[in-house]
Amino acid sequence: MQIWPHARGFYFSCFFLSGASALIFQTLWLRLSGLAFGNSIWAAALILSSFMAGLGLGGALAAVLTLPRARPLRVYAALEVIIAIFGSTLVFGIPHLGEWMRPLFQVLWAHQQFLNVLRFSVSLCLLLIPTTAMGLTLPILLADPLFQDRDFGQNVGILYGFNTLGAVAGALAGEFFLIQACGLLGTGLAAGSLSCIAASLAWFIGRKDVAASQRAPGNRSQISLGGRPPWNLLLVSAGNGAILLGLEVIWVRFLRLYVASSSIAFCVMLAVVLFAIGLGAIGSSVIARRLISPQKVVASLLFLAGIGTLLSYVLFPLPPPQPGMQAFDIESSLQVAWLSLALMFPVAFLSGVSLPMVITCVQHKIRNRMNAAGLTMLFNTAGAAIGPLLAGFVFLPPWDFNRA
Repeated sequence: MQIWPHARGFYFSCFFLSGASALIFQTLWLRLSGLAFGNSIWAAALILSSFMAGLGLGGALAAVLTLPRARPLRVYAALEVIIAIFGSTLVFGIPHLGEWMRPLFQVLWAHQQFLNVLRFSVSLCLLLIPTTAMGLTLPILLADPLFQDRDFGQNVGILYGFNTLGAVAGALAGEFFLIQACGLLGTGLAAGSLSCIAASLAWFIGRKDVAASQRAPGNRSQISLGGRPPWNLLLVSAGNGAILLGLEVIWVRFLRLYVASSSIAFCVMLAVVLFAIGLGAIGSSVIARRLISPQKVVASLLFLAGIGTLLSYVLFPLPPPQPGMQAFDIESSLQVAWLSLALMFPVAFLSGVSLPMVITCVQHKIRNRMNAAGLTMLFNTAGAAIGPLLAGFVFLPPWDFNRA
């Protein structure tokens, strides 16, 4: 099989643009959802959980399907177009949702439990199609013939890393430039354009590699549960997602003791987390080539992440605010970035290293690469959907949101 020699660079470019588009859409949806669901930590946690649940559904589909005839890149291009269309439509439609649902919210205002269920259900329905498409992109790209004869762990790390670094670029570009220059609706169209560019690149590569497009499994795919999926690894993936997303909610709340609450501050915090994950994922691609037993390394990484979580609070560069004293009110983006690095970077970096390695370990048990990646991402995003709920509704309330 002849592979177009420069295809890998285009693959990574596609996934970089895809990550930028996804993060711009996510930040826009979170910002606009305040108009529909109310501005509160509960609403943000619910919306983030529904976003992750949609990604999990995409992983579930990837876990039980393969592509019998279609070139994976063609399917990937179609998914990017779906993300562009539905993502931009939500940016236009969410501002009107609050007006339509205001009477129902007023009726349920005294019953916050029912109101939160309604918020989650509505947000899940709204985000289901574009987030499911986002969840499918990585497993489908890994099913492409270009990656079949190459080191799986290395490819997972690089693709996941480029996607996450693209998300960093999207978050910063959206907050510091696009929203100010183009407004919210214009930024939504810009995000949709990035997805369309990624789709065009993927389609172009597919046309250049006609022979590879004909190399696809001939049978309908379904994961073989008789092969005993590695439940221990999948539970590790779920726990990793739950802990990281739960910590993200706690980190943001903790930093708000020092940092003036603003969309720019939140964007910088998010960018630091994603930057650390992206660097960790690319680092895992180097480590994966040198390891005989990545499963043992995963256990060590999780242990180090636990220690890092404790040390990040103990060694935090500012003292805790004392009762009766004036609260910190830091606004400088550089200072926010420094505090975020001190608190978040070590654990987020280790998380970025561990997830591609878990996917690699699962692929040793489940030979189909798309199924292995999809199943692992399903458990990871399912955990990530639960993490913010646990942090927002279980761990933070006893502390009255004033200590973290």
